[in-house]
Amino acid sequence: MPKKHQQKALLTKPQSSIPQTLSLSRSSSAANQHEPAQRSVNDLIRESRRLQLRNEPRSLTAQNAASIPPSLRAVLDLPPPPPPPAPRLGTRSSGPSRLRRIPGPPPPRSWLTDSIYAPPSLKTTADGQDIGHRIQVRTSNLPDGSFPPAHSLQHLILKKIASNWEWHAQNDDDYLECLPTNLKEALLSYIAVYNEAPSNPLRILFLNATTPEDRVEVRRLDLSNGLGLWTTSRQLEGDLLVKQGPSVKVTPSTAGKADSSSQTPDSWDTADDSDDAIAPAINTGPRLTHNFPNLRHLSLAISPVNTKAASWSSLLSLAAELRTLTSLSLAYWPQPTFTPNAASTRAVINSPGARPVVYGGSDIYTAHDNDWREAAGILRTLSRSLYCLKWLDLTGCGDWFAALEWTSSSSGVSSSEKYGPEWNGGWRGLDRLVLEVGWKPVPPLLDESAPESDESSWNVENERELYRFNKERQRFAQFRGTAQSVARHLRSIRKNRGGKWIEVDFGEDLSPESLALKPRTWDF
Repeated sequence: MPKKHQQKALLTKPQSSIPQTLSLSRSSSAANQHEPAQRSVNDLIRESRRLQLRNEPRSLTAQNAASIPPSLRAVLDLPPPPPPPAPRLGTRSSGPSRLRRIPGPPPPRSWLTDSIYAPPSLKTTADGQDIGHRIQVRTSNLPDGSFPPAHSLQHLILKKIASNWEWHAQNDDDYLECLPTNLKEALLSYIAVYNEAPSNPLRILFLNATTPEDRVEVRRLDLSNGLGLWTTSRQLEGDLLVKQGPSVKVTPSTAGKADSSSQTPDSWDTADDSDDAIAPAINTGPRLTHNFPNLRHLSLAISPVNTKAASWSSLLSLAAELRTLTSLSLAYWPQPTFTPNAASTRAVINSPGARPVVYGGSDIYTAHDNDWREAAGILRTLSRSLYCLKWLDLTGCGDWFAALEWTSSSSGVSSSEKYGPEWNGGWRGLDRLVLEVGWKPVPPLLDESAPESDESSWNVENERELYRFNKERQRFAQFRGTAQSVARHLRSIRKNRGGKWIEVDFGEDLSPESLALKPRTWDF
């Protein structure tokens, strides 16, 4: 097959400019190697600093002065070495002094009031400090308490001991045990107000070296602010109650033969036809005894920042043994529930052959739905246990005041079951109920002397403060109105059943003068 004819002109390549450009670039790069490249601003700054450090005069004595030992320096009478130069700004060295600051001014106080990242100075306390937009009110004292006058020497000494309780608990525990009982009870109340140490005053004052005969005189224990600080619900239950040996249930057949059964038989081979061999003794578990058998007044008030330390299940088990209490303080306790960690969780557990079990009693919508079924049931059990109660303090529990008057018909549910405390049953002797709100709103400080240039920004801050203050006043009025509604409900129940009159304390009322807006002055 003949080859195709190819023209030689197509095989020849024309002269292009590519080799010329390559040669030009190579020549220019070779020429630029002898010229300095264009440097950036950062390179020029580093070069200037390097030249500045190189041109600084350094003497040989200054360079070698730091290497001379101090003992030889004293012998040769040499001057001390110069201090090291201060670090330059912007270096990436370790240390708190070289950390970069957050740009801008600090956040305003209104942003940190309700924040979980707020510093300790802005958190709510129970000693009456001005925290954010509220003033915490001290819970009411237990009845039957004797305290020295405010300007007496005994008052100053007790206050000083309570303020330095950690030191006294470590060094003066032998002397504190020798105090009389009434002085120990007063000191325990002072510690509840002025103490922030984790040392347990109940064990140091009453349980470590005292005998059971000495604890018989104790009638009043003010353990306010103790839960979550120096004790827990389980530890407190162990301090108030003592578990002894197992109790034996005696049957009627063995009741009259206790002496004969304890005697040794004549022969081990003789048969015993009595009922003792057939009906053995029944072990009913450990028996609980009271460390304070004459205890009448007990305060379990907690701090508003330690609401998780309160346990209603532990309270019910403790109340089942302390049936002779006449005064009880549950100030600032959270909503009654057995599942406090499941407020936002609700699950139905289905088991074969049984009814489904609902995990989680009260949820976050209990107050909105007016469904206080679980809370009312817990209070009903508590009223059946503490049937000798005459004084009950629920200060700071405004979130669940409505549970005191809740019935099955309140939520529109038709049921024959009864809920709520037994006001004419177990608590028929209750004649004083404390339903204080526990806090009061703080009037904001308005900015009246603000500069004219920033007038718009200052007005925005004023509006924000006024809005928060109005919300706090509405919440306070809501809690106060619920407490008054509970008082009317209880009095009507007592009147219909022929019960005794019940006195309800609402605390200090907010007057318009106490809530007057105060101007803020600025010093420039």
